[in-house]
Amino acid sequence: MKISKAEYRGPDSDGDVSMEIEAVVENDTESVIELVKTSVILVNAEGVTVCGSDDDEIDVFIESKETANIDVRTPYFKAFCFEGKFDAIKVILDAQMYRREFHNLGEFDIPNGDETVTFLKKGVDIAGLVKVIGGTCIREKPDDDGDVRLEFSLGIRNISDTYFERVTVKFSIFDQEGAEVDRAEAYTYLAPHSGRVLEPSFYSLKKGRLRNCTGKLTLHVHQPVSYYTDSCLLKPEK
Repeated sequence: MKISKAEYRGPDSDGDVSMEIEAVVENDTESVIELVKTSVILVNAEGVTVCGSDDDEIDVFIESKETANIDVRTPYFKAFCFEGKFDAIKVILDAQMYRREFHNLGEFDIPNGDETVTFLKKGVDIAGLVKVIGGTCIREKPDDDGDVRLEFSLGIRNISDTYFERVTVKFSIFDQEGAEVDRAEAYTYLAPHSGRVLEPSFYSLKKGRLRNCTGKLTLHVHQPVSYYTDSCLLKPEK
């Protein structure tokens, strides 16, 4: 990875200085990269951290041996914090690359009655690392506005020593003709030897829309595959 642009603009009338940082990333792994997480640390002329940002996610699609340009999220900072020495500000950029594994967990009936449940009994073992232990679709009674809350509780366990940065479950509802009614998702991190319950939910579905509907679940697991870092001095905007 190489920082291709690191420029500042300002300060403005409020004393705020903005930045624009871009980087070129080469995927030197055998996997397709679909998520990049970046962190930026700004260091002053004395080598002391003043501010920064972290855990900023960028959705990408970078095939093996290909390159891509990414726009890096950057913070604003107050001009006085750097005592006017903007050209001496050092940018330290770290980026973690993640591949994504996709798993179709199957279909199930949406509960037809109020305060009823249906189950997804299918369990999945993902490469001996993550276990999905089924789940329950919960339908509550309509509220005073006639809206129905529908929720799915999916249990997952990490039985490995690997840390998964993001695990996402996507829940789609289809009517009896196969048209999509709505979709929701929920995500979490998954630490080694831990469990989580993911609960994608709908809060404002009309009762009639749920008649004879089918639900579908997919799981997306992001696993780190490579790490890059680069640094440079900030320059004034051209």
